[in-house]
Amino acid sequence: MAVSKKWASSISVVASSLFAFIIVFQIPLFRVACRNKTCESPLEVISSQLIGSELVPSSLVKTLLFPGAIAKSLLLRSSPLPTYHNLFYFYHFDHHLNRTTTTPSSSDHLEVFAGCCLCLLGALLSIFKPRRLTFVGTLLIYWGLLRDILLFHSSSVRLYPTLFLASLSAFLSIRSDVRKIIHCCCCCTTTSKPLSKSL
Repeated sequence: MAVSKKWASSISVVASSLFAFIIVFQIPLFRVACRNKTCESPLEVISSQLIGSELVPSSLVKTLLFPGAIAKSLLLRSSPLPTYHNLFYFYHFDHHLNRTTTTPSSSDHLEVFAGCCLCLLGALLSIFKPRRLTFVGTLLIYWGLLRDILLFHSSSVRLYPTLFLASLSAFLSIRSDVRKIIHCCCCCTTTSKPLSKSL
């Protein structure tokens, strides 16, 4: 029992850290149209809505986007390192700052936006304790994207394999569920040993 708790704790910490890394550094998980650009990560979807609605200060949005912008510029090496002031231009969010720009309604992707918010909140809360919010958020993203692909035959929506990795890490970050899986595996191995001896 103590061994299963130790393994579950280690797996949960690694999985939650991996999920937080994917969200904070904006690893591309999908492709979906958000306002007048294409977003590939939950933070880009959230930032697009926040900038367009002006509900929060732009400094908060820049703080969320800055780690991912540095990571993208280092990996791609096709653009110089972005600064804090030109961060919106780096993400092509500069047209959102123009209030006369007409932007479509975000009601078409409510599930995706809600899932992105839960993923971000869960990734931040996983610093203290992993939550089920992350897994529920990835399921909502799956539901919204698959609905657009299967029902509306949207050609602008794409699912990347990294979304499965994020969902798996979100599920494995739930310590209680991982402990049950390990306990079931241990029970199966212990019951199979007497059967093999009897044979």
